[in-house]
Amino acid sequence: MAHVISASRRTDIPAFYSAWFVQRLKEGSVAVQQPYTGNFFRVSLKREDVSAIVFWSKNYAPLIEKLESIELTTKNLFFHFTITAAQELEPEVPDYRNAVRDYLYLAKRYSSRQIVWRFDPLCITDKLPFEIYRERFLRCAELLQGHVATCIISFAHPYKKVIANFKKDTDHQLVELPIAQKRDYARNLAEIAGRYGIGLSACCNDYLVSNEIKKAACIDGALLSTLFNIPIDTRRASTRQECACTKSIDIGAYDTCAHGCLYCYANTNKERAERALKVHNPAWNSLRMDVPEDGIHKVQQKLFGEEKDKAG
Repeated sequence: MAHVISASRRTDIPAFYSAWFVQRLKEGSVAVQQPYTGNFFRVSLKREDVSAIVFWSKNYAPLIEKLESIELTTKNLFFHFTITAAQELEPEVPDYRNAVRDYLYLAKRYSSRQIVWRFDPLCITDKLPFEIYRERFLRCAELLQGHVATCIISFAHPYKKVIANFKKDTDHQLVELPIAQKRDYARNLAEIAGRYGIGLSACCNDYLVSNEIKKAACIDGALLSTLFNIPIDTRRASTRQECACTKSIDIGAYDTCAHGCLYCYANTNKERAERALKVHNPAWNSLRMDVPEDGIHKVQQKLFGEEKDKAG
C-alpha cells in the first residue's frame, strides 16, 4: 500500500524548503534521518508509492507557486495551516492577514475539507492572557468564515526546550493554568467557532474533549481515504501519548525551522535552525545534508510509521 507523506511536523517545509521538496519529488526519493538512531533511510516519493501528502506550515506563500509541480506526483494534498496572530512569540512568521489570504486561496483551489486551521498552541504568558487570544481567534474566524470546516487547538506544553527558549529570548513568562481554566477557555473558543460554522478539535489535549470539542486526528487515514477515494492505512501510529494520528512518514528534520517560535519543541535553539537554513542546498537528497549512497540504510519503510517524534 502507498504511504502518506508528512511534510512536516519537524520543520516548516512549505515556508523554507519548498524548492528542495519539489526537487525530491522529481527525483522520486528522499533520505530521512531517524531522530533517535541518526541513521538515514530512503523513502520513495514516486507517484505509485505516495497516497497523499500532508503539509504543515505557518507560511504557504513559497509553496503556492509550486503546487502544479507537486501535483505531478499526487493531487491528494492536505494542509495544516497555523494562524494564531501571536507574533510576539512567532517573530519570523508573516502577518496573519497575509496568512489568511493564502489560506483562502488554498481552500478555494482545493476544498475547505482539505485544509485545517490550527490555532495552536495557546501559549499563555504574563503579557499574553487568554483574552488577547480570544480576540485574535474571533478576528481570524470572521475572516475565514465559510472556508473552515475544522480548527485545531491545544495549549502549549512546558517542555524543557520551551522553558529554555523563553528564559533566553523573551521577557514573557509562561503561565501554567489549572486544567479547569483551560477547559473554560476552550469552551469559550468553541462557542465562537460555532457561530462561524467551524468545528473545534483538540490535539493531544484529551482533557479538553467534550460535547463541543472533538479529539483531533491531525493525520486521519479514514478522512484522507474518503476525500481522495483511495485505500489508506488507518492504523494508529505509535506517536506521543494522546495522539490519534494514523501512520505516515515524516520527511522533515529537527533544528531546521527558522520561524523562531518560542514555544517550539522541534528546535534546540533558533540560532542552530538559522544556520541550518543558511547552509541548506536544495539539491541535497536529505534536508540537512547530502547523504552518500552507502550511508542510507536499506529497511522496510513501514518502520517509519512506528517511530515517535521527540518532544522533550
